[in-house]
Amino acid sequence: MVKVCAATQDEPLEHIDMSFMFHRKGTVMADIIFVACNARYSHVAFALKTLRANLSPRVYDRSESLEFTIQNDPVEAADEILQKSPKIIGLSVYLWSLPFMRQLAETIHKTRPEIRIFIGGPEVAMPEDRMSDGLFASASVVICGEGERAFSALCVDALCGRAAAVDEYPEYADLLDRKVIYAPKPDVDSLVLPYEEYTDDDLKHRILYVETGRGCPYRCAFCLSSGDKPLRYFSLEKLFQSFKRLIDRGARSFKFLDRTLNASLSRALEILAFFMPYKDAVSLHFEMVPHEIPAELLEAMAAYPAGAIQIEFGVQTLTPHVAQAISRRLDADRLLANLKIMRESTRVHIHADLIAGLPGETFAEFAAGFERLKSSGVQEIQLGILKRLRGSPLDFRADEWGLVFSSIPPYEVLQTPTMDFAELTAFKRFARYYDVLVNNANYPTSVDRICAGDYFAKFNDLAQWIYVESHATQGISQTRWVSLLFRYMTEVANISPEASALCLIEDYLRSRKEDIPPVLRPYLPEDFSISACKRASHHGGGHIRQEKHLDIAEAASPRNIEPSKPKKG
Repeated sequence: MVKVCAATQDEPLEHIDMSFMFHRKGTVMADIIFVACNARYSHVAFALKTLRANLSPRVYDRSESLEFTIQNDPVEAADEILQKSPKIIGLSVYLWSLPFMRQLAETIHKTRPEIRIFIGGPEVAMPEDRMSDGLFASASVVICGEGERAFSALCVDALCGRAAAVDEYPEYADLLDRKVIYAPKPDVDSLVLPYEEYTDDDLKHRILYVETGRGCPYRCAFCLSSGDKPLRYFSLEKLFQSFKRLIDRGARSFKFLDRTLNASLSRALEILAFFMPYKDAVSLHFEMVPHEIPAELLEAMAAYPAGAIQIEFGVQTLTPHVAQAISRRLDADRLLANLKIMRESTRVHIHADLIAGLPGETFAEFAAGFERLKSSGVQEIQLGILKRLRGSPLDFRADEWGLVFSSIPPYEVLQTPTMDFAELTAFKRFARYYDVLVNNANYPTSVDRICAGDYFAKFNDLAQWIYVESHATQGISQTRWVSLLFRYMTEVANISPEASALCLIEDYLRSRKEDIPPVLRPYLPEDFSISACKRASHHGGGHIRQEKHLDIAEAASPRNIEPSKPKKG
């Protein structure tokens, strides 16, 4: 609390602490403030939840979490934080939040140097050669690794004394005076699960992140989790108790942070069995590797309705010599066959990842991999560009491989010996437009018509034409998209205006629009009716993006896709 004292005749006003006058009404003070900066509001800072949940009972009630987004002003954020008069500020730093966090830390350190700033997160890896950076120079302590116990030990040390900290956290007895702490990996069973930290607002409006284990069994060179062994699992019994409480409070969307659901078949089946009674209400997002998809797992997923499960498959590359270079297992035929089987035997929404700019891969090889993945029928192909993650195996071999990266976060590759700058820049436009038009299911029917026969090459031509005409990759309105696509279909792709208009209006109305774009009206039949054309979605409760994919699938295949009911008796 701020102490307020009155001026006397013997004590000039300027000698009195007047800071209380500038605290906003209703501001709650906190000695410890956890801070995160998310890419968007719908994302939850899971790190803050688990850090705060594992604070010592000695200091927990003296703490609070604040979450911002990259759209927020770091100086305004600093003002909001300082209004609470903290003694300790913990910053969780990621690739996307580094510029925000750097300015935030510098602002706080310069204006309130007595406040201790603890930083952690994936972006503080290898800190020794970065101490001149404003973020690290402003920090009192840098925590590398899993920081629950380290952060709590530092807070107890600062607020309760060294004896209390060493008593509660004996493994940190010799680490508390260090600028850089490499935190020992905790026994996950000793950690407090963070799910009670989710607020009612989180449950109503945001994606809930959960984890059932830590570590990764694979050694992908571009990833920070490469070789993070052994896998350490949380108790499923305790997790299910927490998940049940979340569901009872209204939680519906669960995104699992585990690197791969199918690392343990038995645990995967138990997780799916737990959520089965809620299958018509929940949305589950998992990551999996596509090489091993046992029949039991497919059978369990097939029991879920459309839209309930989304699986993200990290394909990354279908070029054998590239996969070998980055220490990734690849059996492309088996991988693609598994994707097709899942697509045909379940109602799972499949999201597959490809990365451009990997060492040794040419633009033509990437295009061939895209074509093969597209033929598997997955609903979404997420196209990313290689990023340099500090501390990953690729980070150490970047010069050896001739990879040139931007020095500005998110450290995207600019060129490689096999993909030049122009090709990678063109790819970024391709990826952006593909996400808007196809992954978001805004104009998939129209794009399929444009790209029939040679999808990658024709979409690449479309993407570069759109950029020349619009000079934009962001902020293009739906009406503008219709106009651009109509022009391309009729002027470049030589599709008749009438056929183009019918494709585009079908896509346009699927996005829950209620009007007819003026550019299409002259080419639609005289008796055209919005209500007759528009198919209302019957998949409420899921994501609009997935619902539009479901509409497309049902239009193409009108068969009954409801799961069979068990026989009585």
